[in-house]
Amino acid sequence: MSTSSSSLRQKDVAANTEPDASKAGDAQGHPLSFLDLQNDSLGYAVKRAQVRTYEMLFSILGPDALSPGRMTALSIVATKPGINQSELAEMLGITRAGVVKVVDTLESLRFVERRKIPDNRRSYALVVTKAGLDELRRLSVLTQRYEEKIASRISKAERRQLMSLLDKIAT
Repeated sequence: MSTSSSSLRQKDVAANTEPDASKAGDAQGHPLSFLDLQNDSLGYAVKRAQVRTYEMLFSILGPDALSPGRMTALSIVATKPGINQSELAEMLGITRAGVVKVVDTLESLRFVERRKIPDNRRSYALVVTKAGLDELRRLSVLTQRYEEKIASRISKAERRQLMSLLDKIAT
C-alpha cells in the first residue's frame, strides 16, 4: 500500500468511515467495474428473480404452504405412482437423506404413503393419497395464477426462451 493510500486509510479508520466506493479505482485510476456484481452478475440476477418469485408464490399460496420442493415431490409421486425414494431423490436433484425428510413431511400430512415392494425389503413404493390429490388440485389452480403473474411482463415466446436458457444453466 502506498504512503498516500495508507494515510488515507488511516484517516478513514480514524473517522470511522469508508472511502467513497463510487470514486474507487485501481492504481491507474480506472473504475473498479469488476465490482459491479449487482448489475453484471448472472448468479445474482437469478437469485433476485428466485427471491421475487418466491415472494409472489407465498403471497398467493399463503405462509403455511408446502415448499416448492415438496410441491414438486408431491407432483412427481402423483404422476409416477410407485416411484421409490432413490428415484425421487434423483429427479429432485437432492440426496437420499434429503428426500427422506421430504417424504416424511408429505407422509405426516397424509399426502403420500410408503408401500412395501414385494421381494424388496429395503425400498418402498410411494403413492399419492386422496388427500394428496386434493391438495394437488388446489395447488394447481393457485400455481396457475402464480405462473401467469410471474410471466405477466414477458411474451409467451420470451417465457419459452427463458425456460430453455434456465434449463441450460441448471443441467
